[in-house]
Amino acid sequence: MAESVPVTSSSAGNHAGGVVEAIPRAEYGRLAVLTTAMPIAVLATNWYLPPGWNLVGTTAMLTAGLLVLGKAISGVPLALLISERNLMSLSRFQALVWTVVVMGGYLTMTLARVKAGGQSAVGVAIPQELWIAMGIATTSLLGTPLVLGAKRARSPDEKLVQNTSEQLAEPTTDIDAHRQGVLYANPHLTDARMADMFQGDEVGNTAHIDLAKVQMFYFTLIAATGYFMDVAMAVMRKSHDALPELSQGMLALLAISHGGYLLGKTGDHSNSKPA
Repeated sequence: MAESVPVTSSSAGNHAGGVVEAIPRAEYGRLAVLTTAMPIAVLATNWYLPPGWNLVGTTAMLTAGLLVLGKAISGVPLALLISERNLMSLSRFQALVWTVVVMGGYLTMTLARVKAGGQSAVGVAIPQELWIAMGIATTSLLGTPLVLGAKRARSPDEKLVQNTSEQLAEPTTDIDAHRQGVLYANPHLTDARMADMFQGDEVGNTAHIDLAKVQMFYFTLIAATGYFMDVAMAVMRKSHDALPELSQGMLALLAISHGGYLLGKTGDHSNSKPA
């Protein structure tokens, strides 16, 4: 039996035409760095840097690991932020931000307990408010494709397609060729841009800024940054028993912004009809 050859997204076009390309050795080298050198670097960062800076170093290393993973598998460093429509996803962004912040803080406190000779390295308590915040982020991540799923079976109004074509300076034939129902999509992974996180999802409103997305982006950034500073101050005080709590007010803001984000996706912005 002939040995199967893995295919990356960068060679997907050639694969469709019958030509299969192997992943270059450089890609395997990046994966080797991710699975071996990166964890060692995280441990060394936590062990030797002073309190506070070890948290900064750990979160930086975790972020670098995600970039290496995206580059190695998809050929794009920010691949973890890109949805199946080849667009930068805000729900993916906020989920990754919280993952890096919380995991960085938990790992930093865990290794600090090991260094101090504590009885239980994994005895770091996680407050209920943090579980709720992570649950809100996960709900947006998983709820987005569910809310948008029905829109893949509908077609946008031709006049709105023409308007979007003029606003984006993109031929209507290209828009129709790549859209998924009424949902706008890019042809390639490399076409994804950070601006995608703030634009509408449908062909009818993708050329416009989605205010609900802007609101959620800023609330997420402010909450995650503030929480990161709380964790850093706890580490500097050598308080390693529990991760800091989130205030009830911040949880309410996150819930409202995520609710508005999901609710905004339910509307029909393309005067659509069944396909």
